[in-house]
Amino acid sequence: MRFHFRPLLPLAVAVAGVYCGDAALADSYAAQPRDPASCPQLQYTNELPPVVADQNLVLDADHVQATQSGLSRLTGAVHVSHDGRAFAAEALDYDGPDKHVSINTESLFRDPRLVIKSEHADFDMGSNTGEFQETHFTLISADGRGTADRIFITGSNTAELDHITYTSCSLGDEAWLMSARKLRLDEDAGIGTARDMVLHFQQVPILYLPYLEYPIDNERHSGMLAPIFGESSQRGFDLRLPIYLNLAPNYDAILTPRYMTDRGAQIEGDSRYLFAHQEGTFHGEYLPDDNETGHERDYVDFSHQGRLSERIGLEAHYANVSDLEYFTDLGGAYGLSATPYLARGATLIYQAPAAYSITALIENYQQISTQLLGIDDPYTRLPQVRLQALTPGDWHGARAGFDGEFTNFVRDNASVEGLRLIGRPYLRWDTDHNAWFASAQGDVNYTAYSLTGPLEGEPAQPRRTLPLFSADGGLRFERETGNNMLQILEPHLQYLVVPYRNQDQLPLFDTGQPDFDFPQLFALNRYSGNDRIADANQMTSALTTRFIDPDSGLQKLTASFGEIYYFRPSRVDVPGVALPSSGSSDLIGETTYQINRRWSTNAELEVAPQLDRIGRSEIDLRYRQPDAGLQGQRLDLAYRYREGQLEETDVAFSTPIITNWRIASQFKYSLRQDKALDSFVGLEYQTCCWAARGTYRRYLSSSNNNVGVFSNGVYFQLELKGLTRLGSGFDPLLPALDPDATIVGPRASKVLP
Repeated sequence: MRFHFRPLLPLAVAVAGVYCGDAALADSYAAQPRDPASCPQLQYTNELPPVVADQNLVLDADHVQATQSGLSRLTGAVHVSHDGRAFAAEALDYDGPDKHVSINTESLFRDPRLVIKSEHADFDMGSNTGEFQETHFTLISADGRGTADRIFITGSNTAELDHITYTSCSLGDEAWLMSARKLRLDEDAGIGTARDMVLHFQQVPILYLPYLEYPIDNERHSGMLAPIFGESSQRGFDLRLPIYLNLAPNYDAILTPRYMTDRGAQIEGDSRYLFAHQEGTFHGEYLPDDNETGHERDYVDFSHQGRLSERIGLEAHYANVSDLEYFTDLGGAYGLSATPYLARGATLIYQAPAAYSITALIENYQQISTQLLGIDDPYTRLPQVRLQALTPGDWHGARAGFDGEFTNFVRDNASVEGLRLIGRPYLRWDTDHNAWFASAQGDVNYTAYSLTGPLEGEPAQPRRTLPLFSADGGLRFERETGNNMLQILEPHLQYLVVPYRNQDQLPLFDTGQPDFDFPQLFALNRYSGNDRIADANQMTSALTTRFIDPDSGLQKLTASFGEIYYFRPSRVDVPGVALPSSGSSDLIGETTYQINRRWSTNAELEVAPQLDRIGRSEIDLRYRQPDAGLQGQRLDLAYRYREGQLEETDVAFSTPIITNWRIASQFKYSLRQDKALDSFVGLEYQTCCWAARGTYRRYLSSSNNNVGVFSNGVYFQLELKGLTRLGSGFDPLLPALDPDATIVGPRASKVLP
């Protein structure tokens, strides 16, 4: 059996992933942060001088007995070095003409990678070939050590080791130990080969492989990845045997046979490709006959993006699943069960720099959320073509532009479908100076429809023409505070006027109500989409202040507040959405405060002008122990409220408790429903060479037959540092260490071995 994996150390070996409980299989391909081994090893290096890449042969000894034939006997604190390799011994024989070292006593050998302590050594300093017997070795850069009856090193960058043991634990501790009858390392091919490999943990064998082949460099090699197995109430015993195929430098694949005792045999495949101007990924799963349902089941996900020419780009994505219960029954990438739709579509973009762009889009959806049954699917766009143009130059700050759109809206079993044409010419003027800025824009929005299946009495070709005008400006003030902080104050005003047009006869293809947050204060339309354009006669006022540390550039505090004043009530409505009346809108505020290097807070608030009603609020408090990573103390407290929709609290923390022990937990609770939504508690024991983590989780899950049903999961992870991880830990369940960091999902790196 041939195995392939990407080890952490030259002598590392990948083993099977394990989980327990009714939890999804861990994604063995996704990169996970690992703690390096940090156990103190034998300090052989203190007895040897630093390795120097010197081509000259240097011999140093207390006594030398030389013969005319060139054979010398060196005794008493002997050191021999040549071309980055060095020996230390109490006595050795050196053959000058052959540059051969022979040692029959305890000695030390060092090169840039490892140190070997042996009882017998023969080494050719000219060809860098030699043999060591009865050895102990230390990997310098890996904090790992081992033993071998024999180590044979050749000048062709290969090494052979007989009856080898290896661990990253400190001397006298063999919590985990890998042994093999024979090991061959070929640096040129980048391959290590082990025979009769056994992995022990706490002196108990947990894995045996008669033959193991793995890479010892950073290159990719075809072969079998670590098998994954587990037990689930939905699938029974579940076994995957992924095979990695390094097809070419710019494309590869993973083929994964899978067997589930309750479901049957399945095949999974992942591939990726990368060309000069194109890249993409593919994931597919196929179960020909589900033992439980008796049906054929499948799932595919394809993504592509690239440039066809200097001005033409293409993006495409297609996803499809055979049934709504697929991810509940067979598992899938994290978060798929919470996604209401799978998107399919392609976008073709033509860009004329600083002039115009044309975008052609086709888009469709597949509903996969079992909680959305009975709710209308979104309309598909078959196709949508957009033209955006702007004059390349300006005249006293003024530029002319045009936005145009043609869309064909289609939906199964829809009462109305049709075409929509939009033309929006506009004239824009703006200027920006250090102390102030201003802009103004005038638009004319023309919208025409050609509908099929309109309601009785409704027109089949309604039209709408609307002018829009907006003007905004602001000031920038700066001052130095008493504690040497730089404060920036920015008042900002915007005036928007849009006349009223009755739009009740227009369809609702893509219009909705976005969140009323700070950016929405300056939107030209309070609705999303283009089927409704709200009438307006309003003034937006906002104030933003920032406090900046001039030495570090750290933005200590940012706070923004604003509201809209409606000179008259809005009349254009969307079913189910309340219309604003005249007067002040709700006040919107958001602030971020970096209290110190450890504590930070963020808050958002929507409150009525009379301060007697809160429409929306969110408060987050974060604590991070700097430069401690996953092992440091961390705390997340959050409260979220939306009027009439939700009220939730989150508590998450991770902290060391006593020596070698760490505890982590998260608790999401709905105050509105008076029940926990998701909770887990995890316990970790960690040493310098291994760690064990156990987690219990209780969370809401759903299916067509069971909505809002709680599921329980028990997870276990064993990490052998410098070797591999088995199972699933609790760190991925905690909030991100950096909330602004890019989120990489399980599918993002699944093809990478």
